[in-house]
Amino acid sequence: MILFTAAWRLFFPAAALFAGLAVPLWLMLYAGEIDAMDDPLSWHMHEMLFGYLPGALAGFLLTAVPNWTGRPPLKGAPLAGLFALWLAGRAGMFAAPEGAGPWLAVLFLPALGAKVAGDILAAGNRRNLVVVALVALLWGAQITQLFFDSDAGVTAGFAVAFVLMALIGGRVTPAFSRNWLAARGVTALPAPFGAVDKAALGLTGALAIAWAASGASALTGALAALAALALAVRLARWQALRVAGEVLLLAQHAAYLWLAVGAVLLAAASLTDLASISQVRHALGAGAVGSMTVIVMLRATLGHSGREIRGTLYDWALFALLHLGAALRVLAGWQGEREALLTAAGHMWAAAMLMFVLRALPIALTPRR
Repeated sequence: MILFTAAWRLFFPAAALFAGLAVPLWLMLYAGEIDAMDDPLSWHMHEMLFGYLPGALAGFLLTAVPNWTGRPPLKGAPLAGLFALWLAGRAGMFAAPEGAGPWLAVLFLPALGAKVAGDILAAGNRRNLVVVALVALLWGAQITQLFFDSDAGVTAGFAVAFVLMALIGGRVTPAFSRNWLAARGVTALPAPFGAVDKAALGLTGALAIAWAASGASALTGALAALAALALAVRLARWQALRVAGEVLLLAQHAAYLWLAVGAVLLAAASLTDLASISQVRHALGAGAVGSMTVIVMLRATLGHSGREIRGTLYDWALFALLHLGAALRVLAGWQGEREALLTAAGHMWAAAMLMFVLRALPIALTPRR
């Protein structure tokens, strides 16, 4: 079956389909329209952070690592087995969240990490082991949430996701923008990696450690303010306005902007009462993770299928809906009567995910051009 010939064909549509269905289900659980579990909020947080994100990450890493290392990609029965492990975690967490579900859910990330680490070590490409370390830290956060301290685990998970998005987004966004501009003869290119980038990544790492260790403390707030400034300055050097006509590039810049927004909100939530941790989590989750994974998945789907990486009006609508849903969810935190806004935000975000499925699945089912 063609879906099992490449990880991107399988994991990208499946992860987005899961997200597009899980959020409306969560909204029904939140509204009390259905009663399927004792703690639906924990399920919602776990499944978006440790279900959707690892699924999208698997598609990315299992596609990118063979390019980094020259190793053969995972396909066929081994790929199907890894996907089945991911799927079993999703089913288990819904059907038996107090029983076997958590034990099934924690099997996927170490399996993914072991596969990626094995390929990187076999190729001697040790500089990319940082992604393996982040997968391991994400797994540790998942174990903490499921078996020890739910809030601490979720906080640690978002801290790891913050670093992961800053690292991956910081690699692909300026690179793809530079290539696109250079091909058109534009001389004003994104700034090369330098002191600003190192400062932004260093502050992001320090912030993640402080947030995971001390929560919304004064130290976390101070580091969040510095990280927000550094991330914004870094982004400003990547020539976003010059690529604004191509949605598949502009969307990468917009996704990275959510990291700075999340850091600003974290500073406000840690140092004042002007924002809440829920808003921080949704800025980083629905905003940064949601939009960055979708744009990376879409570009990879087009590129690895032999199609031109060029946006369409459909893609403009998809990303507009995705970002609007995330923005409304953050804004809902400042509203007293917010149920209608929460519902609208969730359905917009979920609709964008399903739009991605409709865009990507036909390509995934078609041989490479």
